[in-house]
Amino acid sequence: MRYVDASVVLEMLFPAGREVLPRDEEGRVVSSELVEVEGFRAIDRARLAGDLDDADAARKRKELTDTLTLLDLAPIDRRVIALASSSFGVNVRALDALHVATAQLLAHEAADEPFEFWTHDDRQATAALARGLTVRGA
Repeated sequence: MRYVDASVVLEMLFPAGREVLPRDEEGRVVSSELVEVEGFRAIDRARLAGDLDDADAARKRKELTDTLTLLDLAPIDRRVIALASSSFGVNVRALDALHVATAQLLAHEAADEPFEFWTHDDRQATAALARGLTVRGA
């Protein structure tokens, strides 16, 4: 199973030459519901900054919607909140804590199945490593 954060999803929409999640027909790709909000906010920021016109923004919104259908989105529930609220031992931002906590719970549920946490964010990668996750893409 592979967990992707918003930085990986946004790399699919706005390629910057970083490693993109390899396609794996047998493994699940999961994320937090949070990735939907982060993706749409990133598109709106790009439009408001003048990097996308309205037509480009509409195409990116459709592209994001299509990408989200390929992911299993995990809810942000009380278990995620509790785990994200606990100490990480490293400096971690709130949204990153939610992603890492969600991934931790999914990794635990995956039991013996290989689990990878995919991010292009160095601080988030550090937080995921601090919680014992296998990190890729950073």
